[in-house]
Amino acid sequence: MMDDIDKRLVSILQRDGRTTLSEIGKKLGMSHVAVSKRLDKLLKTEQVKLTAEVNSKYLDTKLLFMGLETESLEVAERIQKKYEKCPRLVMFAPVTGRYNVFAVMVAEDTWSLESIIGTCSMRTEPGVRKSESWFGNAPLMPEYLKLNLSPESTGDTGAPCTMDCKNCGRYITEKCVGCPCTTAYKGSFYAAPAKPTKRKHAKSKS
Repeated sequence: MMDDIDKRLVSILQRDGRTTLSEIGKKLGMSHVAVSKRLDKLLKTEQVKLTAEVNSKYLDTKLLFMGLETESLEVAERIQKKYEKCPRLVMFAPVTGRYNVFAVMVAEDTWSLESIIGTCSMRTEPGVRKSESWFGNAPLMPEYLKLNLSPESTGDTGAPCTMDCKNCGRYITEKCVGCPCTTAYKGSFYAAPAKPTKRKHAKSKS
């Protein structure tokens, strides 16, 4: 469990992840070695993770907020597992009230937003009784979002959620830029899938 010093350390890094251990030590009244040991422990026990976040106001994005009512917790868990590698998924959480699942997703344009609402969508999954969607621009708070702008490529047109862009009517009619994880992606918000580099074979000496 984190003590108060750990919490102050994390708070400093949240404000500026490039703060040096020496600077953190001065603020906490301890040596940089002691700070390093504390940070290593927090990382090894997976209580914290150091990541880069993106200032959403500089990105032309749309956010989709989706509430789902599933038949059971098993259905919710299946949906979570199916979409856990979706680069558009910002948050997935079990909730109480009108719906038992709440998700936040991101899209670079209105066409793609409509696709993740109605085509490659959680709300169309078996076991979803009802759903409700809201969408808007980038949030005012938090200002920075954890977005994977260069997701790992599947190497073909098939998405991690098992949808295939090449067989999708919306993609074919250019009403969707495709999944960022696939070779079919035609958008500019996410990085283009990296092409595998060919290794040069050493010339054999005769």
